[in-house]
Amino acid sequence: MDWVPWIFGSGDVSWLGWASESPFSLLLWLLCLIGHLGIWCVVFNRVHATALPRKFRKQSEKVIVPIVVLPFLYVVVGMCLRLDTDFDSKYLLCEIYMAASVIVSFYFISRWVYRRFLVGLPAAVVSRERVWVDVEARVHEKVSGAFFAGGTPQLLGMVPFNEASKLTLEKMTLAFDIPDQLEGFKICQLSDLHLTGHICIEYFQEIVKEANQFEPDMIVITGDFIDEAICLPWFESTLGQLQAKYGVFYVLGNHDKRIKDEQMLRGKIEECGAVAVAGAWHAIDIAGAKIVMTGNELPWYRAVDRLPPPKEQPESDFAILLSHSPDQLEWARDYKFELMFAGHTHGGQIAFPFIGPIVAPSKHGVAYASGTFQIGSMLMHVSRGISGDEAIRVNSPPELGLFTLTAKGAEA
Repeated sequence: MDWVPWIFGSGDVSWLGWASESPFSLLLWLLCLIGHLGIWCVVFNRVHATALPRKFRKQSEKVIVPIVVLPFLYVVVGMCLRLDTDFDSKYLLCEIYMAASVIVSFYFISRWVYRRFLVGLPAAVVSRERVWVDVEARVHEKVSGAFFAGGTPQLLGMVPFNEASKLTLEKMTLAFDIPDQLEGFKICQLSDLHLTGHICIEYFQEIVKEANQFEPDMIVITGDFIDEAICLPWFESTLGQLQAKYGVFYVLGNHDKRIKDEQMLRGKIEECGAVAVAGAWHAIDIAGAKIVMTGNELPWYRAVDRLPPPKEQPESDFAILLSHSPDQLEWARDYKFELMFAGHTHGGQIAFPFIGPIVAPSKHGVAYASGTFQIGSMLMHVSRGISGDEAIRVNSPPELGLFTLTAKGAEA
């Protein structure tokens, strides 16, 4: 394959060192590495979007991460040491992979440009406000021990720009075709609490207080309540204190499967006053207006299989879907939902300046890592969540959401 050495330099060349001498070669190397990174991010995201056993997913990380990192190190070291490598037939697979990486890099770059510069807020979002809360500073005197518990969480807590102890209050007004009775209806969303013990209970208690201060009409929780059974006693002083006029509703997420006794977990959550919505329609009467709601916990829990088909969806003035993962948006398209709430992706958890996140546990990659999206006639909001199983957040702070409904035209 003589064309690959022609691209990177011909003859007996130092193709790694040559990249530092030729802008064209340097550009090709950059595209190659972008494509390489993109390919393995797709693999990582797809694996973590499945219901495969956690042990398998963790083992896959030990394979994927070195595959991603080693070529970058090889290029850097090679350029520094001026390594010489002759291309010949024994490098055929490497040559093919490098060429493929250059080609697919254009796809990843175009997708990034589209998301970064061409996708804006949906027209239905008529106002948006973000308020920052330094929860660690606020509860400093209340914390009985360290804010971050354990060696690794404490080390992560010292990482510059780590926002794991911060909180953003995301307040939005959303316009829909709704009856007068639903004007000003307020929905608070919590997602991905991840009770692990790595962050003190006071953090979650403070978030519950913030949620109650919204004085919401409804609270929805979109999964991943808990990672460690030792934190089950925390439910009463956190979830049990949530207050909403028309109730608290929830679905489970993949991390909740770490609690082996599913029924016990659901029982603990429902003792706190929350209502499970997965796999059934729940109707709420608001002064004569009807809201219906259901939940989807796929691919980890199969309760949604009990749901009647779309043609049997009950009539309503407003339909809401709670889903742990945004990946269920294709399923949602068959139904007539006005609003879908999801979480799971944590906003990528680490978002690089200007570039944004590069991994998210979704088959759509980072396309729906966080934010508000128009999906046909349905609006979907994906929360960055409250916490995570690792106490690290960079440019992707925890989120507590408040969504106020208004009639189209009322905002004018």
